[in-house]
Amino acid sequence: MKEKLQNICTKKNLALLCLAILLLSLIPLLYVGRYNHPTGDDIYYGLDAHMVWEATHSLPRTIASAWQGTVQNFHTWQGTYSAMLLMHLQPSVFSERIYFLTPFLIVGLMLWGSWYLLRQISRYVIPFDTFEQLGVWSVLMLLILQGAFSAGEAFYWYNGGMYYTGFFGLTLLMFGLLCKYANTGKKKTLFLLLIMELLIGGGNYLTLLWAMIVLVLTAALQWLRRRPGRIGLTCAALFQIACFAVSAAAPGNAVRAETASQLPAFKAILFSLRQGIAYLSIWLNGWWVLGAMVLLCFMLPAIRKMSFRFPCPFLALLFLYGMFCALSCPTFYAQSNTGPARAVNVCYYGFILTSYIALFYLVGWIYNKQKATVCYQNCPEENTALVTPIYRSLLLLVLVTQLSIGMVDKTLLQTSCFLALQDIVSGTAAAYDREYQDRIRLLETSAEPDIILMPYRHQPKTVYVGDYGGDSSQVSNQALAAWYGHRSVIVDYSAAE
Repeated sequence: MKEKLQNICTKKNLALLCLAILLLSLIPLLYVGRYNHPTGDDIYYGLDAHMVWEATHSLPRTIASAWQGTVQNFHTWQGTYSAMLLMHLQPSVFSERIYFLTPFLIVGLMLWGSWYLLRQISRYVIPFDTFEQLGVWSVLMLLILQGAFSAGEAFYWYNGGMYYTGFFGLTLLMFGLLCKYANTGKKKTLFLLLIMELLIGGGNYLTLLWAMIVLVLTAALQWLRRRPGRIGLTCAALFQIACFAVSAAAPGNAVRAETASQLPAFKAILFSLRQGIAYLSIWLNGWWVLGAMVLLCFMLPAIRKMSFRFPCPFLALLFLYGMFCALSCPTFYAQSNTGPARAVNVCYYGFILTSYIALFYLVGWIYNKQKATVCYQNCPEENTALVTPIYRSLLLLVLVTQLSIGMVDKTLLQTSCFLALQDIVSGTAAAYDREYQDRIRLLETSAEPDIILMPYRHQPKTVYVGDYGGDSSQVSNQALAAWYGHRSVIVDYSAAE
């Protein structure tokens, strides 16, 4: 019986189980996207390109119109050039019917970027085997996708989701290319790395700050080690800084800054460090512990194969905490606060990555210090930790306990997967979709120049992220009116009272 149980409880089976749970959790997350529709800034930024597409059905002309809008925004609102271009080309520019692809695109970028990065790490840094890599990736993606602070702004609203979550996925992809180039020195990889830097350099400043820090530190490390690719990496780091300089120097940033209260840079750093503690107090919970216990089943075999000694653990943990807090700096600097929910999403993604890297480093240090006495030292490498009866029992206990707690405190029901399931099963998402279609029919068929819309009675927690204003002078209202050929559009919120 014991031997049979050991044959079942292997890291291969655990990795496949984690993958299966991840794939199952994606089904409602993506399925609810069928009820997803553009709103607010989607219409505002996509208006001109949509008009060109409707008039010409020419892709080059539509892209040219989007680029003109990007240049205009560069001078009048913000300098994030690549993000602006993507916003001007949101899916409903071409057809309302393809907006449902938004979560597929954003979630796909996160899955692709993280997998590629982990693949390069497995090849050149940490000797994860196939199932260790699969297990680590599945657990990290489960925690990131299911624990997002706001699922609606992360995956379903194209404008906000692509700008933050999408660019975070692209940044992970860029880190994978950086890892590959730092270890191979291939010119083709450097070229792809520079292309990704150009794209990320025009994205949000949270992920851009991470990209600059990692590039500069990697280049410095290559010089200390006198590695062959150090000149190329130095050029790559300088290029990323140059992209940031172009974005930050945009005249539109000064215009936008007048509408917000800024903090001095030093204060923004202090506030970010303090905010990091607040985030840790929330996110270091039972779900994190459960994730850590599962990840250890894949981390420990890899640590056993490494010759790296994991020196100075305190400095390593301090650095990782600094990297985590760095994600909060841009919003504190620009807005004197943590920013919108979509920005907090990025901080959460950064927390998951940095906290588990810290766990890996700390466990590696402990293993190297205590390897002669640790109970798993004599276990076969293939089955380290996972088949230890005490550890297996403890893992099962934590799993059952956390699922029970998650049902009681409703944190399980607040995961992205369960929110999507609730919207689907309750019919809220379908009802919202019907209300939206009624609005579109009114906008398309009414001959009245001034349109009054009723507020949504059904507001699903995933695909609904907001509505238009009650004032026709709001830019999103003006864009909606122009999109459908009306003089004005308002939402009559007094009708819902």
